[in-house]
Amino acid sequence: MILATLVIGALAAFISYIFIKTPKWRIIATIVSAVILISSLVFLTLNSHDHYGMHQETTTKTVQVYPASTKNGLNMVLYKPVGTNGKETVVVYKKTLDQKKPSHTQANELTAANNHVKRVSGDTATLKVKETRWRFDSSAAKLWFGVSGLENKLVKRSNTFYLPKAWFYLSTDQAKAMQKKMSAMKSKAAQQKLKQQAQQYVMAQIKQAMMKNPALATDKAKQASLAKQYVQKFQQQMFKKVIKSLK
Repeated sequence: MILATLVIGALAAFISYIFIKTPKWRIIATIVSAVILISSLVFLTLNSHDHYGMHQETTTKTVQVYPASTKNGLNMVLYKPVGTNGKETVVVYKKTLDQKKPSHTQANELTAANNHVKRVSGDTATLKVKETRWRFDSSAAKLWFGVSGLENKLVKRSNTFYLPKAWFYLSTDQAKAMQKKMSAMKSKAAQQKLKQQAQQYVMAQIKQAMMKNPALATDKAKQASLAKQYVQKFQQQMFKKVIKSLK
């Protein structure tokens, strides 16, 4: 609507000055047209520069997310640094468990510096997206300035990932280096050594558990269950050592 009044004001000023012959009415019509034209320009400038007739609205959405990679039994969410200040990143993850190609956070100046990771207990990972966008104050304001294209314009966005403590948060370079290191550990000799270390670790842990609870000595099912847990714990510790060596 504001553009319509702008055009009307300009046309009216032109017509008034050129075609109205009576000086009195020509002056009045030209002044009125100029007021319409100038007022339209002022309000159009206020809207585009100072967001006149608008306000900022913040919304928050939380969704469940999944690892970008699960190679070698590791749940990994990855990030890739962008820019030059070291604070801007793009985080790679999956929106669904069966998603083939991972998703990533937005790589723009309003988002890249606002990706955060917090650790939580449990096995479920979530992503909280907080967005602030421009909205019109009223339907009248939207009618007048809707042509500006400022409705829903993003002001800022923050992504906060709540990841289980057992998950790994690695850079894409770290993930590649870790895969190479893990591949080198797949030799027969290395596998045999890891197997022995795992067995020793599991036996030591079960022995400690029996000392605390003697009834475990005759409970083979419970021992098997604990052994499985300790194997997973051993693997987690081994992977953490590998990752730590990459930093």
